[in-house]
Amino acid sequence: MAETSACFDRLIPRLFKYDLQELEHMKNLLNSCSLLILIFSASCRSGNDRFITDIKLPVIEQVKILRYEQALFSINRSHLKEELLRIQPNFRMFLDGDLNDTLNLSRIANFLDDTLLQHTFSDCRKAFDDITWLETELTQAFAHYHYYYPDRALPDVYTYISGFDYENPVMLLENHLLIAVDMYLGDTYLRYKNLGLPGYIIHRFNPEYVVSDCVKELATTENDPRQSGTYLLDLMLAEGKQMWFCKAMIPEIHDSILLDYSAENLQWLEKHEPEVWAFMIENKMLYSQDLQNIKKLIGEAPFTSYFGNDSPPRLGRYIGWKIIESYMNRNPEVSLQELLRSFNAQEILNQSGYKP
Repeated sequence: MAETSACFDRLIPRLFKYDLQELEHMKNLLNSCSLLILIFSASCRSGNDRFITDIKLPVIEQVKILRYEQALFSINRSHLKEELLRIQPNFRMFLDGDLNDTLNLSRIANFLDDTLLQHTFSDCRKAFDDITWLETELTQAFAHYHYYYPDRALPDVYTYISGFDYENPVMLLENHLLIAVDMYLGDTYLRYKNLGLPGYIIHRFNPEYVVSDCVKELATTENDPRQSGTYLLDLMLAEGKQMWFCKAMIPEIHDSILLDYSAENLQWLEKHEPEVWAFMIENKMLYSQDLQNIKKLIGEAPFTSYFGNDSPPRLGRYIGWKIIESYMNRNPEVSLQELLRSFNAQEILNQSGYKP
């Protein structure tokens, strides 16, 4: 279970200040949810013929998502232990602890009795009552994954309520894909604003991001960023590889979802991409390890400060995607697996012929 413990370390969030009364409640809720899991264990499309069509896909079993939040919140709480034992076989990823331990039972009871969580569950039940669409889209994505990695076991998929763990809306733990449905209730959902998060983060909390988030999490098993190096170019290409992987698994994904850009962002990039690349070259940024430069070009923000308030954020990620796209188009013999195993950033750049 060491791997699980290491993965669960990622649940610890950064806490943002906001002055509504629910602040402390939501902070404590997020911590208690994390502890509970620890205890119980668009418009634009980029055309590319490198990606396989559905006609070539292997046939796999339809994904069936297991609904932990529904099973948990529907139990008879007056017989808590017996009810938990009843659902435990289907949800050992969440209920792998000792159910004879009164402390564990007390924590679960507190979780279920929390009024904020109860309201959240009600909202999730309305928003995700019918998830046939999600099962269908994940089946398609997994079929692509099985095409590229036929020896890999496909993950089991669960939904659950995380207590607004905005940093980990999807997690892949020991081949279990966990989807926090409370992080996909729409960017107008009131309680997201109570988290104190800016709009450029909240806009991702929409259902159309679920499948791409799942695939990007799956990419972490094949694309280890720790081997990529620490120069800006290394980090840019690591991001580009992740997006290439995502595009391979979801060939019809819209650029607005793949790149996480608005239509206005995409229009800006169409006009200014050469300017961005020239700026990086002239300022010798590609082999910079300056954390401030990296943060401005890779990190989350409303815009990229080097280019003004109208510019899109994360321009380094975008350029990394364009370099990888150019590299793969110019080198059709390179497979997805070979791309993800290649960590020579300078060689990829040289062979990409990238010239915006």
